[in-house]
Amino acid sequence: MKLVSLLPNILTISNAVCGVLSIVFIADYLDHSFPKEVSYFIAFLLIVVACVFDFLDGFVARLTNSSSKIGLQLDSFSDLVSFSIAPSFLMFDVMQNSERFMSSMIEEGSLTPYFSFLLIPFAMYRLARFNDSIPMINFQGLPTPAVGLFFMGLPLLPIDLTHTIIITLIIIFSFLMVSSIKFYSIKINIRENRRFLFFLLILYGIVSLGLIIAKIDLLSFFSISIIIYVLLNLVLVIFRAIGFNQS
Repeated sequence: MKLVSLLPNILTISNAVCGVLSIVFIADYLDHSFPKEVSYFIAFLLIVVACVFDFLDGFVARLTNSSSKIGLQLDSFSDLVSFSIAPSFLMFDVMQNSERFMSSMIEEGSLTPYFSFLLIPFAMYRLARFNDSIPMINFQGLPTPAVGLFFMGLPLLPIDLTHTIIITLIIIFSFLMVSSIKFYSIKINIRENRRFLFFLLILYGIVSLGLIIAKIDLLSFFSISIIIYVLLNLVLVIFRAIGFNQS
């Protein structure tokens, strides 16, 4: 077997490794002298790298004509680790450390933080449905990498988090993953998505400029960008429902 044919699977497994290392930093297993904020930041960066690997494995597989059923399964397993299990652990850890990272408190021994793990079964179903479906240009349901990026970047947003906000977001994103809503791919080579990408880039540019003017950390852009992506898709769903032709 040629090494080049193994490259896509190596990239896919690298995605999962990033997810596992992210969990290690969230749990603070490596160095307890790290400030928790630094551990969260490193965990976030690891998931960003996982997203890069997730993009590259499919690209390289198509480029080398080495797509396989095993690769498809590995991709789903890796996505589950990096974009569902890791963010779930982060939200659990944030809520457990509410006195440091949140504006609301919970009683000791409360089961509220365990709502974080609701993301995992919904992501499992979304990924299984994807593996069992006919290949599509766009996505049915919110892609798991978007969910992972959003929640990993959530503690970086300049907002006061509460348990109600986090749990509400977890429920919304969980159902978006298994919904039948059409979410556009951001691949620029897809002709029918060009108008969507045009509006998306304009909105991203406006938000980026706003963050710079307001002197807000640009790391906030990652979670904000996912919110914009979701909202723009939902707006287009409404337009389609009333007969508006956006293509």
